[in-house]
Amino acid sequence: FGLGGPLPLREREGGFYVYGLAENSGTYARQVDVGQHLGQVATSIDNMIGDFRLEAGLNYQHSTTSGALINRFDQDVVDTGRYVRGLPLANLDLNGNGKIGYREMHAASPVRGNVSSANQPLIQRWNWPKDPSGNYLPIDQFPQVAGIPRSLFDYLTAHPEADPTGALRAQGVGGPQPTSGFVPLGMALDPRTVGYDTLDPRRSDSLERDVHADFRLMYVDLVNDDDPDFTLKNQLFYDSMDQGKLSEQPGGGKQDVHVVEDKFTVTRRLANAPSWLAVNTLGSINARYTVATGYRYGGDFSTNRTDVMYGDGSMLPNATFVHPFENSDLENDGAPWTSNYRTAYHEAGVGLMFDIDLFEKNNLILGGRYDQSYAENVDYGGTFNATTGTSANPGAFRTADSAAHGRDSGGSWSISASRQLKHNLRPYITVAESSLTLESNNNSMSNAVILAGHIGSARLEEIGLKSSMLDEKLFFTMARYEQTRINVTENDDSSVLDAEVSSTITDGLEAELKWVPRSNMFLSFYALKQETKFDPVSGGTFLVDARVLGFKDVLDADGNVIFPAEAFLYGGRSFLVMPNDMPGFDTKRGNPETQFGLSANYQFGNGIGLTFSSNHFSSVYTGRLMLVELPATTTVDAGVFVDFGRFHVKVDALNLTDERYFRARVGDTLSDALASAMPGRRWQATIRASF
Repeated sequence: FGLGGPLPLREREGGFYVYGLAENSGTYARQVDVGQHLGQVATSIDNMIGDFRLEAGLNYQHSTTSGALINRFDQDVVDTGRYVRGLPLANLDLNGNGKIGYREMHAASPVRGNVSSANQPLIQRWNWPKDPSGNYLPIDQFPQVAGIPRSLFDYLTAHPEADPTGALRAQGVGGPQPTSGFVPLGMALDPRTVGYDTLDPRRSDSLERDVHADFRLMYVDLVNDDDPDFTLKNQLFYDSMDQGKLSEQPGGGKQDVHVVEDKFTVTRRLANAPSWLAVNTLGSINARYTVATGYRYGGDFSTNRTDVMYGDGSMLPNATFVHPFENSDLENDGAPWTSNYRTAYHEAGVGLMFDIDLFEKNNLILGGRYDQSYAENVDYGGTFNATTGTSANPGAFRTADSAAHGRDSGGSWSISASRQLKHNLRPYITVAESSLTLESNNNSMSNAVILAGHIGSARLEEIGLKSSMLDEKLFFTMARYEQTRINVTENDDSSVLDAEVSSTITDGLEAELKWVPRSNMFLSFYALKQETKFDPVSGGTFLVDARVLGFKDVLDADGNVIFPAEAFLYGGRSFLVMPNDMPGFDTKRGNPETQFGLSANYQFGNGIGLTFSSNHFSSVYTGRLMLVELPATTTVDAGVFVDFGRFHVKVDALNLTDERYFRARVGDTLSDALASAMPGRRWQATIRASF
């Protein structure tokens, strides 16, 4: 609902608007619901303090959901829907209470040697294979190694009923070896349950039981713009996020972020300038404070451990892990917090911009800014280090805090020039460089980033053309751009709680055409082509299946697959370590490089109207290893609406052609093996009333 109107003030003019939203919905993924409560209040009062207008508002939002990704995702799932079935072989829930504790996991699936980030009961890493000359092999030429892991062979020898035909034992001990030299038993699926099925795409796995967030925003602005040639504005805002995630895979934790900023801006148009010159100046100064706190646990060991086609697709006890939100007592079948941090940083900056018109048809915009920042982070002691010890005595509590602090600074500048040509054509060119804070998505910074310098940079070079024609009824824009950016992302392998810094270059071309011949008709078309490359080419650890690593299918006497290669490791997570500077893996994948979009609407004189939109996305690999290719897709949405009196009624058909398609996971190290199924054809009815 929305409600707005004037404020009952005697000496001043003012108005208000209140907006509210409540939602409780299911989603395309059957086990994922969405809920939110949103409230907004905004007001504007003229001459609140002298000639300054007050613009203020409050926003509160509480949202709940849970995540959903398709696990055991490969090219077969995309092409035919064929899904590898099977339940985990080793029972990790030793006490039968329905959930797997940290020490239970180590006891039932012990590692050999010392525990590390690469050697966990359900996480193992494999080095990239080389040829006899020491050169890294192409991924489609990895050697296929016969045999089964030693742990699985020993178990089946002791429990032959789990291998009724003896086909797996007949393979002997073998298979590609991880860096630890040993595959723990918990990585394998039970041969008696393994097979193929057709995936129901609405049965997503990789689910969090609960994700909730509370957002609060408050702003108070004082604006004096009665004289457009001389304006003053002071903007103060407070923003906070209180977010929690409970995943029984396990994963998640608690994070709180609070930000307060004040910014003062002045604009001044120069007077007494020659007739051929017009200059408008802008100056600003700001101060910002951010504090982020949180604690985390997890390794998402159950990414592939759940068979979503078993029963109703829910996580079973042998795939459900204890989370410290429920039980953090390590001595009582619990799971400990592995990270507890506090990051705080102060930022202050000053900027200046000139908007210059020369001889009416030429425009030049020059801007510069300088920022300084002081950041500090502390990783508190008392948390658990899960990457040390042995399976007989896994992990150890940290006894001391680890802290870092440092100052850094960065400059920003921009130059943009344009010229008005005949037929209302305006070509332009822009070159800019901007400083940015190297924080992760939860506004935290690792000690390593702070010590190395926590201010990065982004650079943009763009050339384009803008135009409005046909009495400003036809609009056209086109741009070619190159953007260089330094990013920080939280490492996807959550057993390594750190941040990765990478540099990318994006080269793109975009164009948009809008036509509004009448007030009741609108047509828009856009096109985008862009490619992002890593510079330098960084490596990483990538989630892959056992077939990629070189495990072989187990066949019966007739050549039929009775144990797919993937089933050797779908009880856990298997990672391939890619070195830096690998040729052929310099491109960031996941986003279609070519995109087209068309939208239109038309309303007849009797109040009835039609809407239409369509989007085309080119084929794209889900991840950098290019193991799964999603085909090109074209979706169509269409609707009909009618306005009568105070009512607006609309019916939409979404994905009208029932296109079957997937969306790649955002990120690099997990994208090859996880994706989201997108909804098919669906209908939506909307009724809106105005009072």
